Amino acid sequence: MKIVIVGGGAIGRLFGSFLGKGSNEVTLVDIDREVVGAMQAQGIGVMPPGEEDPDTVTTVPVRAVSDGSQIRGCDLILLMVKSFSTRVAVESVAHLVSERCPLLTVQTGLGNIETIGRIIPAEHVLAGMTFMSGTSLGGATVRHGGDGLTYIGELDGRLSPRLETISKLFNDCGIRTQVSRRVVGRLWCKVIVYAAINPLSSILKVPNGCLTDRMESISLMKRLLDEGKRVAEACGVDLPCSDLYADLFEACQRSSNNLSSMLQDILNERSTEIEAQNGAICRYAEEQGIAVPTQQTIYELIKLLEKWRPGLDQL
Repeated sequence: MKIVIVGGGAIGRLFGSFLGKGSNEVTLVDIDREVVGAMQAQGIGVMPPGEEDPDTVTTVPVRAVSDGSQIRGCDLILLMVKSFSTRVAVESVAHLVSERCPLLTVQTGLGNIETIGRIIPAEHVLAGMTFMSGTSLGGATVRHGGDGLTYIGELDGRLSPRLETISKLFNDCGIRTQVSRRVVGRLWCKVIVYAAINPLSSILKVPNGCLTDRMESISLMKRLLDEGKRVAEACGVDLPCSDLYADLFEACQRSSNNLSSMLQDILNERSTEIEAQNGAICRYAEEQGIAVPTQQTIYELIKLLEKWRPGLDQL
């Protein structure tokens, strides 16, 4: 199968490395020419979970381009960019989308599906989410963080042959995948959970696992979780997760040694996805007339960290 992955960050590299091991023809698209150059020269480098030794890195050959308009024809597009890059990324590959070549968004954030639907027909869009994790290292290398489940589904909740085809493809390549009738609800569940983990880990500058070591951080995360769940329910979202508290603790422990993607962005002075996570929850809350003071405070703190990085150099 000819697969185009838009976004050469940690998750894009992980999926590319798994899918590239088979007989698939994988092309990654990324605007970072340094990353593209590294992929063209040596493929995707994958370091096993928990490793630090460069000698443990294995490489998977893939194609890589910096401009999606260079690509002619494919069978599947995976969208794996940060939410603030969604519009530009989709426009770069919109010419490839058709009934025979759907676009599967695998992003963490709210509002991406709506943005995509303003560019390409909704019937060609599939939604997905993954609990796989990784950390971008130098060049085109990624440290594999964990093998969480990936869910994919149609926007209207129906089952379809193309979902089964993609699910089989992913599972055959080692990406544990399930088809879900409630994938949008699952996406909300993930955003609610990670909107409690990501910003708090970024403010405290600690790995995810540290957040469950102190009652104060646990209490803060629970308040964020409760507010997020209340907003989702007010919006009529069908949440399939029966115990978000358990999901929160499991997510922290599953990625206990990982620095959240938001913290990695803060440390590297990049824009975060706060607008598509806590920011989105705050906007939906305002539409529903719901007060979310903890979400609003955390959102504003991250916006401050993005704009002003406190330290001795500021004195």
